Amino acid sequence: MNVYVSVDMEGITGITHGDMMMSGQPEYNRGRKLMTEDANAAVEGIQQAGAEYILVNDSHGPMRNMFFEDMHEAAHLITGSGDAKPHCQLEAADSREFDCAVFVGYHAMARTWEAIHPHTIAGAVVSELRINGRPHGETGLNAAVLASLGIPTVMVTGDTTTVAEAEAFLGSKIKTVAVKESRGRNAAICRPPSATRPEITRAAKEAVENRSNVELYVPGRPQTIEVDFNNMQQADRAGRTAGVEQTGPLSINIEGTHFWNQYQVLWAALRSALYEPAVWLQ
Repeated sequence: MNVYVSVDMEGITGITHGDMMMSGQPEYNRGRKLMTEDANAAVEGIQQAGAEYILVNDSHGPMRNMFFEDMHEAAHLITGSGDAKPHCQLEAADSREFDCAVFVGYHAMARTWEAIHPHTIAGAVVSELRINGRPHGETGLNAAVLASLGIPTVMVTGDTTTVAEAEAFLGSKIKTVAVKESRGRNAAICRPPSATRPEITRAAKEAVENRSNVELYVPGRPQTIEVDFNNMQQADRAGRTAGVEQTGPLSINIEGTHFWNQYQVLWAALRSALYEPAVWLQ
């Protein structure tokens, strides 16, 4: 049995502020440690469920956050620059046949109230992302992409708002662990690691064991991705990406026949949108 694990940072036990999530900030290494430990708790449960191969993808920001030397012995870790990962948060999910996927430390979508650092993929450029007209965050989007490969997403951890979002998109049969309750963008009532880590392990074990009961998340076919950007320059840059149609001053569409490929085009478009040209070119 093979299990894929995507690990973000905003929804990790005890993480509440940008100082813990961004390279160069005073508490970043503390956040990295917490992220690694939550991931290890999930890997332990997945191993207990009988997984023979567990692939963990560092899916936050620079994607070089987790302490490799402290990883669970059963885990294989994808770490490295996002520029080198065309499928970023789902890199190598197509490298073999995975039986299910687990999301650790995920966060709520853009425009969500009462959530720790809500955004969709890149808050600096993305105002809203929709699939077939319905706003999606990274939980729903990534689950839909994995579903195109036949991989069900069976578990999500994060704050209480993220857990509610996950259940609204993926159904009540998935396992969830709420590690904190947001009191605003940068504050939360946090449960202690001594409580959340064992719960993550138990939930991961049960989620993998019950994977056959979880349906693939398929938000209709064909699937169209729409993105609204924060400004016109970002939309213009994204609109020049192959496979992208600019549909308005702030918006793009991505059509296609396979969602895995559309997801790669999406990431390419967002990288283009994030690129800030020299001032004299603006």
